[in-house]
Amino acid sequence: MQFVFHAEAGAQSLVLEGESFTHIFSARRSKATSTLALRNLRDDRLYTYKVEAISKRCAGLRLESSQIAPNAPRKHTHIIWAITQSKTIEKALPSLNELGLSRLSLFWADFSQRGQSIDEERVRRILISSCEQCGRSDMCEVEILADTQSALEKYPRALVLDFGGKIISSELGDGAGIKLDSGVLIGAEGGFSQRERELFAGREIVAFDTGLILRSQTAALTLLAKAL
Repeated sequence: MQFVFHAEAGAQSLVLEGESFTHIFSARRSKATSTLALRNLRDDRLYTYKVEAISKRCAGLRLESSQIAPNAPRKHTHIIWAITQSKTIEKALPSLNELGLSRLSLFWADFSQRGQSIDEERVRRILISSCEQCGRSDMCEVEILADTQSALEKYPRALVLDFGGKIISSELGDGAGIKLDSGVLIGAEGGFSQRERELFAGREIVAFDTGLILRSQTAALTLLAKAL
């Protein structure tokens, strides 16, 4: 763990409780008089707190110092991902965040499993935990869009990842002109329907140089890895 998230980090004094307290003072066995690094994930500051008191369920902290210490992705990247199983999305979130994804737009596609639901608070907790582990000072933004049409209208410059498109070279943003900052649509398991492909008229279609069928989460991670 590179730091502890606390929404009120920056205050002169605060109380650490819940899962963060349990992890720090039970698993790591930190003691009174030790110091902890905290972030609020809203600014670029790293706050150092001294542990002043520990009880069974919480700890009192006092601010000792702060410094501007940004640790955010250098490139803006945006993936527009059709909703698959919620557990698949949740499992991929830490890796997406660690690879520096700036924004994740989830949308309901024709092949999305309609019985699924996205627990936005759980998504937030997963991303916070990922930031604590990898040291990222900001958090991937997540939004949920109604359908494919809504995604296309909101992001008119977004590319589409589909079969038969322009082959993505080894590095995004090179001479091929393929970039992730405008967004790339990725279909659910099964790809896109014929109706959706008709909506893509006039859009730039891109593809990987492989004959293998990739799962949607593999496609998302591969795109980000190429953008590093």
